[in-house]
Amino acid sequence: MRLPPVFVISLVRLSNRRRKLKKMLKESGFSDVTWVEAVDGHAMSPNPPFEADGLDAAMPWPSWVDPYSRRAMTLGEVGCALSHVRVWQQIAANGVPAIVLEDDALPVSEVIDSLPLLLHDLSFVDFDLVYLAQRNTPPPKMLAGRYIHTVDYHPLWTLAYLLSAEGANGLLNSAWRTHLCPSDELLPAAFGLNDKESVNEKFHAITGRVLSSNQRFFTPQDGSESSETEKSKPINDPSVDLRVFTVASDRTPELERLVASGPRYGADIEVLGLDKPWKGGDMNSPGGGQKVNLLRPALKDVPDEQPVLFVDGYDTIITRHVADMLMTWQDKFDRAPVFAAEVTCWPDPERASDFPAMDDDNPYRFLNSGVFLAQAGDLKKILAGKIADADDDQRYYTDRFLAQGKAKMPKTIHLDVTCSLFQCLNGSLDDVIVDQGRGMIQNKRFESWPAVVHANGPTKPWLEEDGRAVGGRWRNYYGEMPE
Repeated sequence: MRLPPVFVISLVRLSNRRRKLKKMLKESGFSDVTWVEAVDGHAMSPNPPFEADGLDAAMPWPSWVDPYSRRAMTLGEVGCALSHVRVWQQIAANGVPAIVLEDDALPVSEVIDSLPLLLHDLSFVDFDLVYLAQRNTPPPKMLAGRYIHTVDYHPLWTLAYLLSAEGANGLLNSAWRTHLCPSDELLPAAFGLNDKESVNEKFHAITGRVLSSNQRFFTPQDGSESSETEKSKPINDPSVDLRVFTVASDRTPELERLVASGPRYGADIEVLGLDKPWKGGDMNSPGGGQKVNLLRPALKDVPDEQPVLFVDGYDTIITRHVADMLMTWQDKFDRAPVFAAEVTCWPDPERASDFPAMDDDNPYRFLNSGVFLAQAGDLKKILAGKIADADDDQRYYTDRFLAQGKAKMPKTIHLDVTCSLFQCLNGSLDDVIVDQGRGMIQNKRFESWPAVVHANGPTKPWLEEDGRAVGGRWRNYYGEMPE
């Protein structure tokens, strides 16, 4: 049986990959191979709009959020997704089914000889898409032939697949121009198979049959660690209206960890007080008033309506896109000032009874000043009081929270008592689990996915131990791509 034509998405500068794959495709009997120059994310500016030859130019894409890990797409993911679109155009124009490969794919020598048997199965069924390199292991599915099964789950890879001309036309009619996302998410969503219904709602354009081989016919050359798609710069989204501040006097690995997490999740973190003497007291005891005194002048020229996020400099990390954070803030708090909540009343435990009691014995009752979000105008009012550099910032904010409705303090400050935005870890490690694959953290008590993690108190080492994956650090995805 004649093997179908093959389109290989190939980065020209990765000549070693091309040589290796070209040799193995020839040895495996593939004679009709077209090498399609990939859209190279390394050559793109991180600022939209993005342009690619052969596609509609200057499309006004913002920084679309990866539906899986809730981080900003990288330029490599943009280039990869557009490269798949480029191949879909060619398959639709040719009018015959074809195999699509990414250039880090290799035929699995032990099973590739069985491909004609799979094609024989396909000659008896209608299909639009057949996955040839699935890495997830679904439960037993209804067989569509000896070598293929029906896909009613979320497939995970676009490393290798067989696509019909009708399927290619359907994919081209999906919303990739206005809602681009990584190809691994886009392809199943166009068939309504993404595990997130909100993603299907944006992309679902094809009512067709999706199948998968029962064997993996292609595998990555060097494992998933070799992929460049995520090892490139996150793209910027100028539409995200948020200022993010932190305070730090010393350039430490902990500060670098926080600042590096910002672009991954759509934030540009501004560091106040860097390389200046620290007068805010010992951070292991009450202190930190200098943070208040540095933040106050930084807000002077910020428009009153603009959202401002403050995070501590040495024990916090962002772990969910700030666009998600702002949406939750709007929905749950109507853009009112909101502080993180923790389970310990620090630094004045005798004031615990002053805080409102919580329903269902919720322990997250107490204000934490390491993370808060407010409109600049509201924050300016909260910061209007005087504080010495060596005084305690958490006591300062607690006084204002407990004074709500009294004197000149309006009743507007909220605590994030369900950890929908912020997670403080001190005394709460039993409440959280880390999603290693997504680089996110979940609070099991509330089934929430906080956007900022604060490893306060004795939990600071946790971020480099059990929490090493938090903030997208589980693999070195965000290093610079090689020249």
